Amino acid sequence: MSRHFDNDLIERIKEANDIVAVISEHVALKKKGKNYWGCCPFHNEKTPSFSVTPEKGFFYCFGCHASGNAINFLMRYENLTFPEALERLAARANIPLPTAELSAEERKRNAHRQELYEVNQLATTFFHNCLTKTEMGKTGLAYLRNRGLSDEIIARFQLGFAPDSWDRLYRAFTERGISPGLLVETGLCRQGNNGRVYDYFRNRVMFPICDGKGRVVGFGGRVLDDSTPKYLNSPENVIFNKGHLLFAFDKAYRAIREKRQAILVEGYMDVISAHNRGVTNVVASLGTAYTKDHGRLLLRQADEVVLAYDMDGAGQKAARRAIELLQNTEFKVRVVAMPDGKDPDDYVRNHGPEAFLALVDKAVKPFEFLLNDALIRYDSTDIQGKQAVLEEVFPFIAATSNQVQREGYLRALALPLWMDTSSVFRHFRQFLAKGNVTLEKEAAPNVTVEASSSEEDALMAMTVGSKAAYERVMAYLPKEDITMSVHRSMLDKMAMLSASGEAWTFTALEAVFDEEETNELSRLMVIGDDAYEESKLDVYIRAVRLRSLREQYKAHSVLADQLSRAGDSKFVEELRRCQEIQALINEWS
Repeated sequence: MSRHFDNDLIERIKEANDIVAVISEHVALKKKGKNYWGCCPFHNEKTPSFSVTPEKGFFYCFGCHASGNAINFLMRYENLTFPEALERLAARANIPLPTAELSAEERKRNAHRQELYEVNQLATTFFHNCLTKTEMGKTGLAYLRNRGLSDEIIARFQLGFAPDSWDRLYRAFTERGISPGLLVETGLCRQGNNGRVYDYFRNRVMFPICDGKGRVVGFGGRVLDDSTPKYLNSPENVIFNKGHLLFAFDKAYRAIREKRQAILVEGYMDVISAHNRGVTNVVASLGTAYTKDHGRLLLRQADEVVLAYDMDGAGQKAARRAIELLQNTEFKVRVVAMPDGKDPDDYVRNHGPEAFLALVDKAVKPFEFLLNDALIRYDSTDIQGKQAVLEEVFPFIAATSNQVQREGYLRALALPLWMDTSSVFRHFRQFLAKGNVTLEKEAAPNVTVEASSSEEDALMAMTVGSKAAYERVMAYLPKEDITMSVHRSMLDKMAMLSASGEAWTFTALEAVFDEEETNELSRLMVIGDDAYEESKLDVYIRAVRLRSLREQYKAHSVLADQLSRAGDSKFVEELRRCQEIQALINEWS
């Protein structure tokens, strides 16, 4: 069965779930005035800045700007999808949800995916029991304990051991009625040219790989000797895509969200050692470079990504690739330089979590990391060395979209290379021309006033909360009088909703608003007045209109003065415009 939710049903579910009650199950709230306040669960704070307005069903954090309704809260807090959060609230309010019959093909596809999940979970139990309950797993268990892992962390990560046998798993599973085809598809077994099916993982410590919901979708296996490959991953299939997964994200996302920071490492043991010592905002890519899909996983949880890769050749290459993909994104990015060629696993075990976190605190920005690395590898006192350093960092600078930042990087190269700034800029232009490189361009700025007046906030709060208020604002107030670009775009979307004839509800507004507009809707609902009153709205309309007219009068007066001084006859037209605006000011006053 699949779920279909229309706006009326969503509105009904939201109305049936008091947002204060929903959030209070996770956050301690205290009533103050018309709202409830508490410490935000999405960032660390000691003074409450998280506000919930029960009448309108919205929350807003004045610290980290998290916002939304009860559905958004559960999505963010529990890492749920929209349908999952809605189903949770529907069940909480005993509201039955409609179902739509799936086609035979859809039912077959879903059933097959469920079989894959179940086989992987059975394999997880099989490997874990081999590790913890049999003689076969003693060497694997000794290895993990020698790495300092506790029994609790071994159980939490469901670590296991694949026996040194060609077909022990195959025989155990087929005896339970599991088809060889499923075992091959999940990657637990392979089929040789002679048709014989054999275990894919043998004599390896096993690391189950989970998706964001904690379902096992694949495995990584590590040898205990010098045989190769050192690590072996499950082949990709319909439920396992390495580029879309981060190892331990299902266990780390809460800590990542609380700290607003994700520490990205290379290997399974790097992650597990960190978690074992209490550093739980750590994840790893699965034997692949960091991808944009990984970024989408982290984007709702973190503001900063700290790269803590090994400083060997492969680690350096992975760090550079991650820097490239993270450049010009919403993330703040820093890079940890691991000392003495150690990896995070070694460092955490030998020096402790506090020392590792101290390294994270000292992590440098990508430009500084790339420059320092190049200065170590090349002799910057001779011409060839200087040129090599420049060619190492120029690609990063060229890919920087912010022109001011780009020029700052170029100036920063002058001192360590003992070059004058003009020479650095000349070499950079030559680099661009030689490689036919086009500078990354910054998106056109969205010109707007940084902060609207309290009158405009109050006016917009009433406008989105009531269709009658919206219609009154549109009748008397030109949209150009609204200073905030997000408010102007919201008015455009409200015009679409009004023309459609659909019921004026917050659910309908959220359906047409983009993310920025929806966040602003939440903020306005938290700070806005309780209800629409025509007389109060008129006060705000007048205040916003007069402010706009006075700004216009000032601009035209300045222009008229400038034209008059320049002897341009157009100053007469500007004076006439000033008189018209003054008349409007008198009328509105």
